[in-house]
Amino acid sequence: MSADGITTNSRKRALSAAILLVAVLSPSILSPQVAVAPSAVSDLSVRLQSAGGAPVDGALVALLDARDSVVAEGLSTEGGTRVLRAPAGTYRVRARRIGFLPFISTPVVLPRPDDLRLVVETPSVVLNRVVVEAKSECKGGDPAAQSLGVVWDEIDKALRASQLTTRDLAGFGQARTYRHELGTDGTVISSDTSLFPITHSRPFGAIDPDTLAAAGYVRGDEVNGWHYFAPDETLLRSEPFARTHCFRLVREQARPGQIGVGFEPIPRRTVADIEGVLWLDETSAKLREIVFSFVNAGPLTRFHASGFTRFVLVSSGAWLVSEWRLRAPRLGMRNSPYSGPQFNLIGYIEDGGGILTPT
Repeated sequence: MSADGITTNSRKRALSAAILLVAVLSPSILSPQVAVAPSAVSDLSVRLQSAGGAPVDGALVALLDARDSVVAEGLSTEGGTRVLRAPAGTYRVRARRIGFLPFISTPVVLPRPDDLRLVVETPSVVLNRVVVEAKSECKGGDPAAQSLGVVWDEIDKALRASQLTTRDLAGFGQARTYRHELGTDGTVISSDTSLFPITHSRPFGAIDPDTLAAAGYVRGDEVNGWHYFAPDETLLRSEPFARTHCFRLVREQARPGQIGVGFEPIPRRTVADIEGVLWLDETSAKLREIVFSFVNAGPLTRFHASGFTRFVLVSSGAWLVSEWRLRAPRLGMRNSPYSGPQFNLIGYIEDGGGILTPT
């Protein structure tokens, strides 16, 4: 999305949207394709169940090769099943559930003539006992790194599970986007909302993490307006994001029962970037939301441009971006006899949207 400049014409030029938040990624992401001949590939039907026989749904089920690399991965259904496709060979099956430590099976040989039934019983993750260290570290050897890794693994499960297949959109017929023009006191000056159907394509697009790492999260200036970009799950799980940010565990009195992973740009990084917190429920380990603001971005930083992304768990066990919003300042210009032209805040522009359930 873009924020306003200081003139009527430049404001019109600045109204094009550039919000990039992903609610759905293509099915090939959950089931990576292997570059082998079709005849060399076989299906493995996996059925997960608890010790009491109940199906384990919403788990990330993966085939691991001898190097523990993921060959195929997907979410288990409400019946606890998942079909994974891979070349002939020996693998192990890994099941990752939010709130529990990972389960890894004994070796499995493909092709396999029958279904694979696995009893998935692992200890729960206890986040309310995680000790939060105040400092933020980018280097290895941090004594809080192990605790940070435990919390981040829970976040990673939800972010991975939010890369949905199209069948996970059943019951979500429409998406919406909106733009609000606000006064400095929050009064709505103008508002526009658009609805569009969700079919077989992603309702919102993604931007390449390497591009954001190199060029920054904000483009433009006060006169011509800005394009500024929000994080999605693809970005947050990417190597460029990890390489350009520091991480720390946080708790806040205003968020009882939650624990967060804070992120900020690495020292001496000067391009426009984001800082914020990914929040989880410390009892269930469920991802709640991401809140962020823009840094190293001139007036956008000075006037507190920010945003959030919220999540909901759907019946299949996958996670969905339920709501997002970006807010940026609208700036005017006034002349001072002592200091010359100065920018002042005249209001805000809010862009947002999300997925709608049918009425």
